Amino acid sequence: MKKITLLVYATFLLFSLTGFAQMGSIKGKVLDGSYPLPGAIIQLNGTQKNASTDFEGNFTVMGLTPGTYTITVNYMGYEKSKHEANVEAGKITTMPDILMQPISNELNEVVLTSTASRLSEAKALNLQKNAVNVINVIAADGIGKLPDRNAAEAVQRIPGVSIERDQGEGRYVAVRGLPAEWSSTTMNGNRLPTAADEGASRATAFDFFPTEMIGYVEVAKALTPDIDADALGGSVNFVTKTAPSKFTVDATIGAGYNEKSNKGVYSGSFLIGDKSKSGKFGYILNVSQWNRNWASDNFEARRSGDEGVYRLELRDYTGERKTTGFNGGFEFNPNERNKFYTKLNYGKLLDKELHYKQRIRFDKFNSATNAGRIELQNIYNELNFNFYGAEVGGKHIGNKGVLDWSVAHYSTEFYYGNVPDAKNNSYYSVFFKQDGVGLNPAYIENRGNGPRAYWNTDGGHMDTDNMFGYLSDPNFQTSPDKMNFTTLELYKVGVKERDNIVATVNYELTANDDLTLKFGGKFRDKDRRATFSDEFYNWTGNGAAPTLGSYGQYNIYQPGGKDYLNELNTNVGNSFGPVLSKDGMNQFYNDNFNNGNLTLSKGDSEILANGGGLGRNFDVDETHTSGYGMATYKINDKLTFLGGIRATYTNTKVSGYQYDVTEENPDGLLSKVIKTKSYLSLLPMVHLKYMPEENTNVRFAATRTFTRPDFGYLAPGGTYLAADNEYDGGNPAVNPTYSYNFDLMSEHYFGKLDVVSAGVFYKVITDPIFMDTRQGNINGHTGVEVSQPLNGDNAWLFGAEFSGNKKFDFLPGFLSGFGMQANYTFTKSEMTIPGREGKTSLPRQGDHLVNAQLYYETGKLNVRAAYNFKAKYITEHGTSGLKRDDVYYGNYSALDANISFKLSSHITIFAEANNLLNQKLEYYYGDESRPKQVEFYGIRGQMGIKWSL
Repeated sequence: MKKITLLVYATFLLFSLTGFAQMGSIKGKVLDGSYPLPGAIIQLNGTQKNASTDFEGNFTVMGLTPGTYTITVNYMGYEKSKHEANVEAGKITTMPDILMQPISNELNEVVLTSTASRLSEAKALNLQKNAVNVINVIAADGIGKLPDRNAAEAVQRIPGVSIERDQGEGRYVAVRGLPAEWSSTTMNGNRLPTAADEGASRATAFDFFPTEMIGYVEVAKALTPDIDADALGGSVNFVTKTAPSKFTVDATIGAGYNEKSNKGVYSGSFLIGDKSKSGKFGYILNVSQWNRNWASDNFEARRSGDEGVYRLELRDYTGERKTTGFNGGFEFNPNERNKFYTKLNYGKLLDKELHYKQRIRFDKFNSATNAGRIELQNIYNELNFNFYGAEVGGKHIGNKGVLDWSVAHYSTEFYYGNVPDAKNNSYYSVFFKQDGVGLNPAYIENRGNGPRAYWNTDGGHMDTDNMFGYLSDPNFQTSPDKMNFTTLELYKVGVKERDNIVATVNYELTANDDLTLKFGGKFRDKDRRATFSDEFYNWTGNGAAPTLGSYGQYNIYQPGGKDYLNELNTNVGNSFGPVLSKDGMNQFYNDNFNNGNLTLSKGDSEILANGGGLGRNFDVDETHTSGYGMATYKINDKLTFLGGIRATYTNTKVSGYQYDVTEENPDGLLSKVIKTKSYLSLLPMVHLKYMPEENTNVRFAATRTFTRPDFGYLAPGGTYLAADNEYDGGNPAVNPTYSYNFDLMSEHYFGKLDVVSAGVFYKVITDPIFMDTRQGNINGHTGVEVSQPLNGDNAWLFGAEFSGNKKFDFLPGFLSGFGMQANYTFTKSEMTIPGREGKTSLPRQGDHLVNAQLYYETGKLNVRAAYNFKAKYITEHGTSGLKRDDVYYGNYSALDANISFKLSSHITIFAEANNLLNQKLEYYYGDESRPKQVEFYGIRGQMGIKWSL
């Protein structure tokens, strides 16, 4: 395989460098000032030859007979520009930089008075307008107009794109109503390793990467063969910033406030870049730091079937997050035919979390004393996520073809820091309990399954407006002297995933004026190493277990406790007694862990030694080898065809553990298990673009894409318990999920930067994966109740998408500065889960997605308010098959705002605010009356200043 790959590379290089000696080429760059204009159309008058500029504003027109040509440059929002170029045989004519002029005084004012904000709408819309396939693009300056602080948040305004949040911040990106792991999220065209948390999904969490690093975001909703095709929903590509055309320095500093944590927020970034006078050398260095104190209030209800709540957890989080980003780019252009580059990227998310959990145990209620139990968890951890990326590549221009190549390495790692010490890096918890806490008996019943809390009489429904009526008993009060130690927990997770080598090569050949051929390949060598244990230690020291009061010098009132869940108009925090400080938790560990007072409880712990955590202790070694070929044919001036096929071969080896408890091995037997699976994915793709007139596009696409099973589904082992005749494990034999995708989209551009678009899409999905529980045979055992992932029946998804952008420049006076952007996406899906009656929807598919921005923009002032809404969707399908056991993510709305004012050509001041609605994030069983988790984040904002040279 390696020899074949090297041969292909050498062949491409030979074609690229030899070309056709009798032909010539034209090369150039299109700018507004010193900033590139991507998506400009280059037309050679009197011929069918044309080209478009790339993200850096560069273009090349190849296969030209010698002579003099008149070139017309078209860019929406700018005046047409004409130039002449003389072409010689076997040579590349490099034109002077082409400087475009805005078509109106209003646009001219924006261009002349702004250095960092360069008409992002024009750049994005030109790229969208000229593409053959269905894409959306946003540019760095467009991202900067809203208070979106990480890469995931940057794309939430795009039609059909939504995000999933963690502690109020964007984390995962989902496209067209499908799960985040069913879309691909890439950087510079490469899908990244995904070890971003303790889960085993293939979805990339992009909260580690600051928006200041991003040059463009390109969302391809209908893929072409030259894009990695492991994406059912679409591909979101973050393009990092590259060397500017002239010496550039940008610096930003900001400070603000988080209302929930009652503490500060701080940010800063710095960028410097330049190109040499000869144009041969260029560089960019970009660093960013975002520190914020955060907090959230959360309650979670635990049920068993259609019963009341047996445990209610009141969770109070505080923490400090630090996001650090670095982007470095270097390029060398030895001559007009060749370019070499290096890209270096680094991202780190450090989250220091202090968390207090008060667990109200209704199932421990004593009707004789009207009292129950309160369990207190004192939790501290330092979560770390690190990302490293390095890429080298080149671009080589022949007389009729262009070769580009790259070799990259990426690494991600998730781990907990040195808490409680360097030998036991953990999510660290110290548990106490207090019995005899008074509860209001009016809320508690025993219907044969033990005491449960019922807010209404039907199925454990909860009245969130009167959540805390059970606290009306005056004896509901926790006390440190009555809080007895029960357990110390060390929850350990370590995941490291590496794409050791990602090698890519593409060759594009201009066959004639109407036909372009492109083909290439990609190879990825990946490994993933995951370790997990959840260890519980009980008191075995001399005498009684200590109380919370015995550590009185470390007792504090929990941060934010007095205001806990004030959004629900409750004063429940007044019932909370003292908790352990962070120093107190460390002291408790030092006093008791290493001196014989605590002993591991193997029965309660989830460790390999007792068959626990088998689905999270496994290694993956995987290779992806892809090749593709495609043709773009201009049938006539109005109709363009693009078609081709991509073939991807996946080879996976998974190493894990099997644990069997039988009569012969009553203590359990742990053994190593290795499974392999290989498959070839053939993915044809066809696109048609019809332009009835210059400013109208109609696109149709029929494509096939796929997604690989999540790592967690591939765990090779499982736990078999003979006494219960049950097996719980993974399934390395599970097949990938495929989709046939059909898109029909139209758009019309009018005015200076105005556009409306509409379209429909349909997906036929085969082999979706679900968690199944059934009777079966496994490992030589018969009649076993087996729980593992399986492929389900076919599913479908239908959607419709509408968007518009209009500046009200037809209004008089200052009103002409107003404008609006809005989009709406409707999706509907259906899938069948074996063993479940009736149809259900795909996981994470919400029917409605709305984005709207109202803005006021002049040459110096920019004011924007952005609203985002995503309708409810199923996150987990219950095993009973009843809707009441399906877990939903509730309707969610967010409102963010930003204002900036340009004091001079170099200085801009800004203010921004996030989560102005402070709407609850909610998960529930069946309907809103049975909440599973409810969380509030509060409002945050900051002010700052930007300086640009």
